Amino acid sequence: MSTTPWLGAPEASRALGISVSTLYRWRTARLIKAGEHWRRKYPSPRSPVLYHLRRCEHRMSELSACTAASIEVPLSF
Repeated sequence: MSTTPWLGAPEASRALGISVSTLYRWRTARLIKAGEHWRRKYPSPRSPVLYHLRRCEHRMSELSACTAASIEVPLSF
């Protein structure tokens, strides 16, 4: 088992009990922050994304304590 807190999307999604798609949606909605909750493996926009497991777990618990209206992201048309 790896000692790094940073995991790839498949491993992080399994550990968090959510889908890879959910992680992607949270990233694009900025519910989890770049540099804090996720980062690129290499400095390239096409590089795989790594997630910090403990920080993501903490953020999930913060979001679960919020109302749905307070975390809704407005749609832009």
